Amino acid sequence: MLCISFFALFLFSFLLFCAIFFSPASLPSPTVPDKTTDSHARLLTLNIFMRPPGVKNNWSDYKDDRLEYIMDYILPEYDIIAFQEAFAFASRRKDRLIRRARELGFNYHVESPRHYPWELAVDGGLLLISRFPIRQSDTIEFPRGTHSDWLAIKGALHALIELNPSRSLHVYTTHTQASYDLFNVINQGDTEIRLSQFARLHQFMSDTAGNDGFPVMVMGDLNVDAATHGEGIAITQPSKESSREYRMLMDVLRGTGIHGLTEKGDMSTAVFEHPWKLDLTDVIYDHYGYHPVTFGDYEMDDRGNLRPAETVLTDSDQLMTVQNIDRMLWAGRSTPVQIVDPKVEKFMVKDNLNMDEERRARTAFTQISGKFLTLTARRRGRNEILSFSRYVFQTWEVLIFFFFFFTRSLRFKLRHAIESIKSICKSHQRNQADYRSCYHYR
Repeated sequence: MLCISFFALFLFSFLLFCAIFFSPASLPSPTVPDKTTDSHARLLTLNIFMRPPGVKNNWSDYKDDRLEYIMDYILPEYDIIAFQEAFAFASRRKDRLIRRARELGFNYHVESPRHYPWELAVDGGLLLISRFPIRQSDTIEFPRGTHSDWLAIKGALHALIELNPSRSLHVYTTHTQASYDLFNVINQGDTEIRLSQFARLHQFMSDTAGNDGFPVMVMGDLNVDAATHGEGIAITQPSKESSREYRMLMDVLRGTGIHGLTEKGDMSTAVFEHPWKLDLTDVIYDHYGYHPVTFGDYEMDDRGNLRPAETVLTDSDQLMTVQNIDRMLWAGRSTPVQIVDPKVEKFMVKDNLNMDEERRARTAFTQISGKFLTLTARRRGRNEILSFSRYVFQTWEVLIFFFFFFTRSLRFKLRHAIESIKSICKSHQRNQADYRSCYHYR
């Protein structure tokens, strides 16, 4: 009887704890009227690197401090925001962010479905908030990924946002399978998973946007490096060429599919081809004429030497990798609206003119996220202009998340090391067999 009572008490405590820390928190009623506009709107996409408790690259990633910074200095500046890596698992940080946004007039939000410990799963970390009414919202979840991504049930969000009674906008955000490359050998398994996720995202857009004629914006951390890298190419040289995986990404999201996946190029049909087509364009690349760095950037010191632009949040093996992995893709469809003057911004603490010197001096991070660049854009059509502008934990958090992440993470790392060694061996064998490339699809 004593054992039964103890078990019942433990079960009740566990369920109560899950109800408090895993279920969505209640929100206050809106106090600011819904926004409507026929002049301008500001849109932001940002990976805030707010991972579950206990997960960090370095000694601390200052989750709570960065969250306060985002709420104080980022939220007030925008109208529609798409966050990636805003995880809700075993933490109330995401709820604090949504609550503060509600107080500032973001009366609508869509988020990744939440998961409980017994599912051995973490939510996808996506959050979309809007000052404008969201007339329709949808979510999808991808099949589990690989490596550490097996734990996070990634997916995509959709919101049909009403800017005014006569104009609406489809907004999609996603965060796809991460890359677990070793020695710059592209991990084919990760790439194939991402392509399948892009195909599911395209089907999701077909189901929700269809042929209603409203423009479409797709944005987020797509984990595909669009830049090209090679021996003899300085990291200071902008990448005007597009990587092979980036071209495949665009083909899948457009619905045209990928041709010639094998070295011989003898495929008669395109893989991931879809009957519904969407003429997506990369507004950032079209503006700059090259793929600007959005992760692993560099800066130059007074003597002209290069150094990492961010070291507090970025993992050591990703410093100065000058990657372009964040996207803002636009399809105006039949509307007269055009994107003009897009730009890439750094959210650097030292450049924040609204921050007093006392707070700046006690701020331990240099950017709000390891993915520290954001994409912004403006659009113009007829007589209207719409501007679109685009990551200390507590002891209990570590104890909760330790079992659900670190034990499995160790297994992933061991398996990844074995897979990487196999990949290198296979690459060596293909080179010996005189193959032109050690990286192809079957």
